[in-house]
Amino acid sequence: MSVHGIPDKVPVAQISRSLRQGWRDFRDLAGVSMGFAACFVVIGMMLMAAFVTIGMGPMVPPLIGGFMLFGPVSMAGYHALLSARRAGRPASLGVAYGAMKHTARPVWVMGVFCCFMVLVWLTDAGTLYSFMVGEWRHDWLSVLPHSSQLLRCHSGAAIMGGALALIVYTVTVHSVLLLVRGQGTLVTAVTASVRAVGRSFVAHVLWAVVLALTVMASIFVLPALLVALPVAAFASIHWNEAAFPPAANDARR
Repeated sequence: MSVHGIPDKVPVAQISRSLRQGWRDFRDLAGVSMGFAACFVVIGMMLMAAFVTIGMGPMVPPLIGGFMLFGPVSMAGYHALLSARRAGRPASLGVAYGAMKHTARPVWVMGVFCCFMVLVWLTDAGTLYSFMVGEWRHDWLSVLPHSSQLLRCHSGAAIMGGALALIVYTVTVHSVLLLVRGQGTLVTAVTASVRAVGRSFVAHVLWAVVLALTVMASIFVLPALLVALPVAAFASIHWNEAAFPPAANDARR
């Protein structure tokens, strides 16, 4: 349906279909998609190492969650790679980075919004950390909740961050890709995303859980993110197209 109309209802079965399609796209574009993901892996490793080095190891999980919130902005690059493959054009890192560089301004507005929410999450988690831990932890073991003190801290941060993540997810799950596809304005794309989530709420919640568990688990084992991030990105494109089929949108443009 058009971004201005009622989104198609997305069934729960679309989760497995999107994942299979995302995996198929990854196999076809394995080298370039892993190369594009590598920059995010390097940034993630540097941030995690920095937090542990300065003695804030327990803040790594909130950092990982916040890092994931910024993920939607990378969709411009993966969408460009998939579009190039579909059109029979060469798919290279230049295509992905070029798409990021020249993407529509509203996409970067969404990126600023995601960054703001990340800062809110880290600020709240930092306040909780100061009250519940209140000491420098320079060891990597502190990243995991191996004590009751750390478990309470991580649980509290997860609850606060989960609420923020739900807001970001609802707003960005479809809007970023709609903007990348040139469908609507910032306001209409966000409205369409919220409408799509509400129309297929259960399926979207389950999809959010699948993405969160997959990406966050991979971040803890960062090399796995080289595969998990592209697969999740390509699968998200198919998820978006299930709610907003390209043919229908193009016909109405």
